[in-house]
Amino acid sequence: MNPLTQVKRTQVINQKEAALGLSEDASWHAKFRGSAYVFVGGVPFDLTEGDLLAVFAQ
Repeated sequence: MNPLTQVKRTQVINQKEAALGLSEDASWHAKFRGSAYVFVGGVPFDLTEGDLLAVFAQ
C-alpha cells in the first residue's frame, strides 16, 4: 500500500475514534504505547545507513 494512503487511512481511523469518544485504552494507540519502533515507508533503496542517521538526527 502506498505510504500516503496508509497515513490517510490512519487519520480517518483517528477521526472516527475521536467522534465516537473512545477512551484512550480502547484506541489503537494503547497497543503501541510502549513500542520503541517507528515505521518509515517510502525511503529510496539507494540511501545508506549514514544517510538515514543524518535524516533522523535532524
